[in-house]
Amino acid sequence: MNLKEKLEKIDFEIENGLKSKASDRLRNLIQENPNEIQLWNKLAELYYESGFLDSAGKYWILTEPTDERIKKCVEIYEKSVNYSGYQILQEIKFRGDKSKLSEFAQNKLTELETDSKKKTGYVLKFTPKNNKRKKASKHKQTFKDKLGGYVFFGIFISIVILIIIGFATVLKWIF
Repeated sequence: MNLKEKLEKIDFEIENGLKSKASDRLRNLIQENPNEIQLWNKLAELYYESGFLDSAGKYWILTEPTDERIKKCVEIYEKSVNYSGYQILQEIKFRGDKSKLSEFAQNKLTELETDSKKKTGYVLKFTPKNNKRKKASKHKQTFKDKLGGYVFFGIFISIVILIIIGFATVLKWIF
C-alpha cells in the first residue's frame, strides 16, 4: 500500500470517529517517512481538533508557525517540557535526513541540539531506521517462487527417503 492509499485510509478512519487508530497509523507513518512534514502536520491537526494542544505542538514543532494556533500549541508543548531541547529531541525522535527539511525545520532542530548540548552536555542523535518492510517489498517472493521452493524441497526429501529404503532393501537381500 503506498503513502496516498494509507492517507486515504487514515482519512476514512477519522471521518468514522476512529481517531485513536488514525493517530497510531500516522505515528507509524512518521517513523517510516520522517521527512514527510505533511504527516507531522496531519497528526498535529488531529490532536488539535481533539483538544490535545501539547501533543499538537509536539508535531508542529518543525512547522513554521504561520498561524496563531500553531504558535500557541508549540508554546504549550515547549512549556510542558520546561523548554528542554534534550526532552523535545527525545520525544520527537527525528530519524530523517535534516537536509531534506525546510530551512525553518533545520534551524529548529539545530536550535534544539544546541540547547541540549548547553544544558545537558549531550545531543541525542537518532540514526535512520532500516525499514525492513520496504526492503522486503523490493524482494517480495511471489506464490510461484514459494511453490517452486516447496516442490524442490519435497523432491529432495523424497529422494533421500527412497535412497534409505533402497539401502534397507539391499541389506535385507544380503543378510
